[in-house]
Amino acid sequence: MVTTVHDNLILGNKQQNMSVFMRNMMRQSERVLVSIHPMVNKLLKKNSYELLNEFASIYWAVIRTKGKADGKWKKRSENIYDGWYDGQYESNKVSIDCFNGKFVVNDHSVGFLPNNITSDELFQRVFGHHIFEVQRAEQDDTYITKHGYHHDGKVHYEFNYRNYCLRIYERHAQTNDIFELIPAKCFEDELAEIFVSNYSHWWNDKTKIVEFRPVHFQHENFLHDIHYILAIKKGFIRTNNTENRQYLINRSSSFFKNLFTKYFIRLDSESYVYMLAENDIINIHLSRLGIAFKYSSQHNTITSREYSDMHVDDNQCFGTLTGLRSGLLLSPMAAIEHKNRHQLCRKLIVPYGEIRISKKPDRYHQTVTINRTSESKSPFLHKYFVFNLNDRLRILQPTDSPTGWLYLALLHAVTSHCLPDQYTGMTGMERSFELLNSAGSWSDQPFDPVCRQILLQIAIISPQVNYYPENNQSMEKIEWNPDYLPYSLQHFGYYLIAKKLLEASEEWNFMYSTSATPNNDELEQLFKSKKYNEKLLMKLYWDYRDSYNPLARLSPQMEAEIQRTSIASSYKPIWENSVCATNYRSLRLIDNLYGSGDVDLKDSSQLRCFPLTRWLSSEYQLKNIWIGLFKLAEELNTVESNNSQDDVERFELLLD
Repeated sequence: MVTTVHDNLILGNKQQNMSVFMRNMMRQSERVLVSIHPMVNKLLKKNSYELLNEFASIYWAVIRTKGKADGKWKKRSENIYDGWYDGQYESNKVSIDCFNGKFVVNDHSVGFLPNNITSDELFQRVFGHHIFEVQRAEQDDTYITKHGYHHDGKVHYEFNYRNYCLRIYERHAQTNDIFELIPAKCFEDELAEIFVSNYSHWWNDKTKIVEFRPVHFQHENFLHDIHYILAIKKGFIRTNNTENRQYLINRSSSFFKNLFTKYFIRLDSESYVYMLAENDIINIHLSRLGIAFKYSSQHNTITSREYSDMHVDDNQCFGTLTGLRSGLLLSPMAAIEHKNRHQLCRKLIVPYGEIRISKKPDRYHQTVTINRTSESKSPFLHKYFVFNLNDRLRILQPTDSPTGWLYLALLHAVTSHCLPDQYTGMTGMERSFELLNSAGSWSDQPFDPVCRQILLQIAIISPQVNYYPENNQSMEKIEWNPDYLPYSLQHFGYYLIAKKLLEASEEWNFMYSTSATPNNDELEQLFKSKKYNEKLLMKLYWDYRDSYNPLARLSPQMEAEIQRTSIASSYKPIWENSVCATNYRSLRLIDNLYGSGDVDLKDSSQLRCFPLTRWLSSEYQLKNIWIGLFKLAEELNTVESNNSQDDVERFELLLD
């Protein structure tokens, strides 16, 4: 009890701020101990200091994990009122003060872990901010927990910090097993991300295995909740269960590489895909997306866990979204047996991410990829979208609104081409505006962060436009996007409709909490910035409107609003200030034809080619006969007779 009081005083740093009552209690306890110490000394000598060995094995965790101690104790001084006893445990000097309860190992008493250990990444990952009461262990710069942990209280943790490297051991008193905590970064290049981030890894040198346990040591079943085992001798990782035992397939194997590069690279990166073998079935997991597939070597098919009646199609081309390198096409299993084909509906799974466009010189179409690396810092990389391929309507249909509608519109916009898609029969830009103008893309409540990020990517497809200089409207400046999307597909209306969608969703903001409406995000900053001159963008849209197909235009309501609000007029060339301007008037044959005199139009039947002198008289002036000449020429071309050829020749002579 005296030792416990002493330790609590040290750990609580209360020696200086101790109350008067506690000081009196401490003095009284010391007085009693001094008075009975001669009897205690005789008792210890009588038992050859065996009582001190028993106390040391209870108090010091090092001996507690190894068994009974033989400390070779002796009294420090012959003075009967001196309470110090010194002992030797292997290479460690151990001392006990029976008066004030001090227990010292190598001149160090109980305390806390130093800051260089508690701030280490290895410690923080497993133990967090837990505070350990520790004692000096056998080696220098090594500490062991004073108390045992977990259900039986027989597990102690040992911390060794040398050469800027922390090592953590787990000692089991009952079994004498010692586990070493392995840093997670040791597995980053070998295992899938879920095996690295979701588990802590403990190496048992006796059994030569690595146990995959929960990350936090305060987990209620930390010691026994072992999900996977890495057997070093056998060289494989397996699930820790006796039934349905599964084995992890090596990422460097040809089987894994073939399946991944052919199909699953279209959904996520390699570090988020792992495969477990169970007899002739391969379970394929995409940990970040939370979806799974099952490969049967017997039937050579890959079926979906989420859609059990569908399999991965061998042909991933479907006639639209051309150039998209992400997305996995699923086909119904019944299609293999050619049953009810008219009722079947294929599905396209597309992961969410940042759209990136590139184009190679030897290709006529841009390549679109979805960036899902951690550098993008998007918190929504676990999301994916499912689109139905409606073969009757020949369109892709989203399954959720408005997020799915907006994302599909974005995909159609960036994969568009000047020629229509084979599947939809329309260009990607036309289908994109058809989706954006439809009710599925509009919302009467604030858009969530995913929708806002999609709207941002849609808005920046439009080129940045402004006047140069900005305070003068003499010149229009258009900065086309540097991505390899053809200029003809960078529609001026993407920015306008994205802003209109956002404004419509925020009309009822007062009905929702402020947390539901993100403020000052990238989309908000874009619309507040001066990168886009909105009035000029409206003007340019109206100038180019006739060059867009009717389906690739804004809604009639938006166009009417543009006409009402836009003060900019359509482009008209101004020649007065041009250096090439002249004062010459163009001359035309019919100018001033009827400026003076009477007009006596002659019928074509009254016109005779010969003699030619009649054409010089006033009766045959041009204003009288030119309409008749046109009619005569038309009659000569339509009348079929033997004399028509002669009449045509006469007429040609007249014109010559």
